[in-house]
Amino acid sequence: MHHDLRCASGNDQVEALKFAVHFVGDIHQPLHTVGEANGGNDIKVDLFMRGLTCSATCEPGHIATNFHAAWDFGLIEKVVWDWGAYVDRLEDGWLKSAEASRPGIDGGTVVDWAEETHALAPVVWNGRPADDVLDDRYLHVVLPILDRQLGVAGLRLAKFLNEAFSSRDCPVR
Repeated sequence: MHHDLRCASGNDQVEALKFAVHFVGDIHQPLHTVGEANGGNDIKVDLFMRGLTCSATCEPGHIATNFHAAWDFGLIEKVVWDWGAYVDRLEDGWLKSAEASRPGIDGGTVVDWAEETHALAPVVWNGRPADDVLDDRYLHVVLPILDRQLGVAGLRLAKFLNEAFSSRDCPVR
């Protein structure tokens, strides 16, 4: 990634920031490292779980989606009521783990990040039930991966942005 966010201005800086956030997030989503079935986009699934947002008295509803979209946002929406609440979840959970505080966890190259993410893909992929109904059992198996990937992506994005905006050198145009 090119570290010239600070050198851009106005809309260019906003667009560069959006791209950086999107790219760092995407490289940590396990199905972005899988070629089969178009990264899971070609696999129709039924998201049918209580998750952590549905109490024991509520009835879960069926959400027809595809496997990739379930990982992009469906599972997250079953864990927390809103995206900001996931930050609270990570601050109270994964970010307190030994792995999160390991020196260099926020480092590495984008190739390193992609290979690390791909190493988690078999659990995500092979854990999918044969009937393609993503239920609470599936969520229980993959939730540590979901938490970890969102947490480590946040740490790496923070480091990338800190480095990008601390640069004093702007290329000559």
